[in-house]
Amino acid sequence: MKFRHALLLLSVVSNVYAADFLTGSLIDNNDGTFGISSPKGQFQIEASDVIKRSLPSLANPTYVTQSDGNPYSYEFKGELKGSVFNLEQTPTNIPGAEAVTGTLEFNEGTGRYHIGSQEVSFGYTKNLNNYEFDEKSKKSFVGKKVIAEGRVESGVFIMQALTPTGLFSAAPAASSPYDKEIAKNPYKFLKKRVYKNDISKSNNSFRTTVYNKKGYTVKPGESVFLVTLSGRQGDSFGSVNGHFVAGVGEVKDDLTLRGEVSNAYVTNGKDILSGNTSLTNYFSNLVQGQNNYRPTYTFLAYGIDKDKLQTFRDFMEPSHIKFRTEKLDITLEFNCTTETAKGLVLAGIKGNHTRTLWNRVADLNNLAIPLRTLSVFGEAGEALGFTASNDKEDFQPRPAFHSYIESLKKKSVMKKLGIKRMDYVFYSQIPSNRPVGGAPSKHTFNVGVKHDALFYKKLYDKYENTETKKEDIPHAEFLELLKILDKVE
Repeated sequence: MKFRHALLLLSVVSNVYAADFLTGSLIDNNDGTFGISSPKGQFQIEASDVIKRSLPSLANPTYVTQSDGNPYSYEFKGELKGSVFNLEQTPTNIPGAEAVTGTLEFNEGTGRYHIGSQEVSFGYTKNLNNYEFDEKSKKSFVGKKVIAEGRVESGVFIMQALTPTGLFSAAPAASSPYDKEIAKNPYKFLKKRVYKNDISKSNNSFRTTVYNKKGYTVKPGESVFLVTLSGRQGDSFGSVNGHFVAGVGEVKDDLTLRGEVSNAYVTNGKDILSGNTSLTNYFSNLVQGQNNYRPTYTFLAYGIDKDKLQTFRDFMEPSHIKFRTEKLDITLEFNCTTETAKGLVLAGIKGNHTRTLWNRVADLNNLAIPLRTLSVFGEAGEALGFTASNDKEDFQPRPAFHSYIESLKKKSVMKKLGIKRMDYVFYSQIPSNRPVGGAPSKHTFNVGVKHDALFYKKLYDKYENTETKKEDIPHAEFLELLKILDKVE
């Protein structure tokens, strides 16, 4: 494997991209064509008309940009021929064009960070709800082996995302404090126990294998499919329902995952660009990363046919273009969960709830349904859901997440899809001064459930939503009020 930069000759630095991948930023030539600016040089893009439709909104997003003023970085899959790169699929958003793997160390004398002999520093962060990736966050990674992605400036590696090395990997999982509980009844643990505050609000990230086909050993090149659920934030009532997306990838030579999620996301303050985004970027970017704000819960399946997974990826792109170019109101018919589920059905991956197929096939966009406004997607927007208390799996993240787990664990489904192994990853919220989040709500509007999504929606409108809030309260009082979120488990 060739290194792209003299810096990468260091043993702590690894080139994680194979020969048919380039990393860098998109260049808009302002004549309808696009190029790539990468550590290897500049290249002209050739691509199908379908892929070309995505490039303008990736190069020049209408509403969301990186707050540090730098362009978004991407991983490009295709074939390099001279000065031309034949792009095979829409690019994947990444934290930066370079990667460093090793143990993060801090020198008290110099006040500098290192990975091995390479000096590193943290990239840009952003203040949201009075909090950011802070000194507490930085120190939480010291002494841990991480995959850091970012860029090189004046010989210093600028880390824009850091992920613990063992979480998203096909290598044998490290032991966790919950191994005995998981062994007794893994699916019961994943459906109920993991959401209790003593786990979901803890720092005990873990990965566990819940199924492995007899005699199967994962090998490089094996496909990976995943569904992932983000929890509630500790600093906002509006995030109570979390966020749900699915993703695809494959096992690399070192058994880490070249994975991505198809992240349907509207205009937001976290610099999140709707589209395909790498696992490191999605979970651990210092601004965009879900785990800066809340814990995440992820279910992975190995062995599903790659063509099926590509069908899902391709289906999502028109929705991403809409999310990148329009200010949309999230509705029961169009949101992160429904769009993801539509693509999965086309790929032959269905949830375990009854109305899935009908809802995915029917075009409900012009259907008038008497609905009650209900915030069910946190900062991803507002969904409408009056009739959906019995069909939460169709649009609400936590019920949808478990519907897919229930389906994937069936022997008939495993056989049909070719699943050979399934893992579960709990990734705790990255420590900071931000209040700790936890489990997302599983209730929308239910009689007899006091703290359902409608209850928190009213609190959001009263205290946080600038268009509807009725009173301002001191921040200290607001923090006390937020403790009511601990009712969600």
